[in-house]
This record gives sequence, structure tokens and C-alpha cells, in this order.
Amino acid sequence: MPDRSAPKTTSKVLSFDRVFVTNVHHASRILERRPALGNSGYNEPLADEPALKHNSPWLFGILGIPNGLSNAIIVILMPYVLRKQGVSVDRIAEIVALASIPNVWYFLYSPVVDLGLRRRTWILLSASTAGLCSALAILLIPASLPAVTVTLFTAAALGSVISSANGALLTFLQPSVRGRASGWYQAGNLGGGTAGGGLAIWLADRVSLPLLAVASIVLIVLPATAALLIEERPAPHRALLPLFADLFRDLGEVLRSRRAWLGLVFFLSPVSSAAVSNLISGLGPDYHAPANEVMWISGIGGGLLSALGSFVGGFVCDRMNRMIAYAFAGGLSAVFAIYLAFATSTAWTYGLGYSGYAIAAGFGYAVFTALVLEVLGQRRHAAGTAYSLFVASGNLPILYMTWLDGVGYRHGAVKGLMTVDAVANGAGALVLLAIARYAQRCWKQTEPEIVTVPRA
Repeated sequence: MPDRSAPKTTSKVLSFDRVFVTNVHHASRILERRPALGNSGYNEPLADEPALKHNSPWLFGILGIPNGLSNAIIVILMPYVLRKQGVSVDRIAEIVALASIPNVWYFLYSPVVDLGLRRRTWILLSASTAGLCSALAILLIPASLPAVTVTLFTAAALGSVISSANGALLTFLQPSVRGRASGWYQAGNLGGGTAGGGLAIWLADRVSLPLLAVASIVLIVLPATAALLIEERPAPHRALLPLFADLFRDLGEVLRSRRAWLGLVFFLSPVSSAAVSNLISGLGPDYHAPANEVMWISGIGGGLLSALGSFVGGFVCDRMNRMIAYAFAGGLSAVFAIYLAFATSTAWTYGLGYSGYAIAAGFGYAVFTALVLEVLGQRRHAAGTAYSLFVASGNLPILYMTWLDGVGYRHGAVKGLMTVDAVANGAGALVLLAIARYAQRCWKQTEPEIVTVPRA
């Protein structure tokens, strides 16, 4: 997630990209944007000129859609179609849970996007194969549920590579536009994915399974063709051993840096996990909300509101400290969770409360992506791998907060659920705000520029 004409700025936004160091030895190790020339491929430019000049932030709004749609096929369309085919709810939950495993572990194979092919090529390949697997899963529904599970798992594994490749491309952007690009990307991922899932459900009531399978391929692959507009220098042909050596060296520099460990404090916190979004469609009866309202608020409407929040979050991230913005997103989620907990349980409360929560969720997701990019800095050899590692860490709070919210519901119904979510977001936001203020004093407040190193 470069602006065509981004001016040089002197923003006071806190940057992780230049870590404050106190001795020359340490500095030479971690200032990764100026590596020694002639050292195992490190004489290559860290960012190429075409990308700096031509890759606009809005382009990532389109490139975020295939990843969102590949997930939407699994968690939105397939449960609906399987239920229509008479599959029990517990069996559907088992299929979806197993198929979603790659979303947590995909960082283990994400290094493929940092080896050989250009990242835009990986986006096209991953979207095409994920679309084909999704279509095959739809066609296999009448024949074999185990086969459906396997093909959906494969589709999720292939689709997650789209995220890794996009993350690598986003790191090449100028720091001054990464916030906007993060907003565009999450708007496509959340809004495009949810809207596409809703369209797929609409089609499922009107066409046969074979036609629905074809439609799923088109929905995933069509926006991925925007990758052809990405300006990216072809990767040089190099021996495999030096390629892996540079990748792991680059990744090691990320993991040894203080900014990475500080970033993990934010990413692993419950703040902005938006776990209520995973449960809201089942809470309609608690608020006496009609089925049509539940469908729109928890489906297409909620997705579009999250996209709106992503746009706002991306705009804000380019204008303020991203750690403070992260804490603010948690506080915003807490406000709407409190409203949902203590306001009268009516359909109006359900609609208004979750609409605000969805906007806060989109805002938080955009800030999360922007903060990941700031933690990473400029990465030539391990951009996709490191990005995937941090995004995977950010998926863990979604899992444990969904479970904790469920515990809250078990002991206090919907008020207990929303109270747990509000306390986790609100208290976590206060802690992160204190950490952000401390980090502001410990790190230099400079906005780094992308450096292009000429070939030796």
C-alpha cells in the first residue's frame, strides 16, 4: 500500500522506520534501507522508481477485494448454500473452522512471494487458483462434504497468498501515503468481500450450482486483474541459496528490532479485534430485530460501513501518530459496545449500535495495516514474509476475543457479551495510549523517505 506526486514532508508522526540507536555498530546493523553494496544481493534497490511514481493508493482498494472475496466464499456463501442443501449447523461450523485454519498459519508459507516471481504475478496466480478451488468446492457439495472441506482449505491457503503479496507491495509505498493505501486496502478487503459475499448469496437463490461456481471464479479473479496495473521491477535471477540467505537475514533484522516487539504488543492486544462482528448475526433475537434488518446490518450494510471506517482510518493515519490512532480505534469500539450493552434491547439499538461498531472496526483495521507497514519499514527481501507474520499475529486476538465474548454471553446474555468486549477494548486502549506516549519520547520522530540505491 506511492503517491504520484507526494511532496517531501516533515511530519511529526512517530516513525518506527528509524530506530534511535546509541552506537555505530548497532546502527550499521539495523538501518536496513542503506545496506552495504555488493553483499549477497543487497546492492539491489530497496524500492524501484516505477513503483514510486505510478502505484497509487486507490489501486490497493481493488487488490484487496480478491482476498476478501476468497474468505467471503468460505464464511458467508458456503454456510448459506450448505444449509440449503440440508447440512446441519454443527457440521457447517466444523467445515468453516477447518477451512479457515490457513488464515492463522499462512505466514509459514508466505516466503514464496519473496522468491522469484513478481508480487503482482503471485496475486494473479493466487486469485485464479483460489477461485478455481472455490468453484470446485461448490460443485462437490452434493457429492462429498469431506472433499468440500479439503477444497475450501486449499482455496483459503491459496487466497491468503494474495494478502502476503499485497503486503509486500504496500511496503514499497512512500510513508506519507501508507495510511491512505491501508484504508483503501481494508475498504476493498472488508467492504468488497462482504458485498461480494452478499451478491453470491443473492445468486445462490437464483442460479444452479454450476453457474454459481462460475460466478465465484469471476468474483475473485476479475478484481485481481488490477494487478496488471502495478508497476514492479522484475526480480533478478539469482541462485536459490543466496536468495534464502537474504530473505532470512532481512526477516531476522525485523524480528530483532525493538519496533517489532513494540508492534506485537499492539497487534496481540484485544484492541480493535472487532470480535462482535463474528457474532452479531446471531444476536438479532436478543434485540428483537427482524430478519431483514439482521441480514443488512450484519451483511452488506455492515461491510460497507466498515469500508467507510477504513477510508477514514487511512486518512487519519497519514496525519497523526499511528499508535495513538490504534488506541483511539479501541476506544471507539468500546463506546459502541457499551451502547449495545446498556441501551434498551430494541431493533433500533441493534441497527444503530452495530452500525457504529462496524465503522469503528473498519477504522481499526486500516490503522492496524498502517501500523504493520510502519513497523516493517522498507523491506526488499522479506517484505511479504514479515507482513504475513504480523498480520497472522493480529488474527489471534480475533480468535480469543470471540471466545471471551461468548463466555460473556454465557454468563450475562447480550449485556455480558458487550460488556466484555467494551472492557477489553477500553482498558486495552488506555494501556496502548500510555505505551504510545512513552514510545514517542524514546524514538525519533522523523518521517523516512524511500531510498533508491543504484546498482553497483
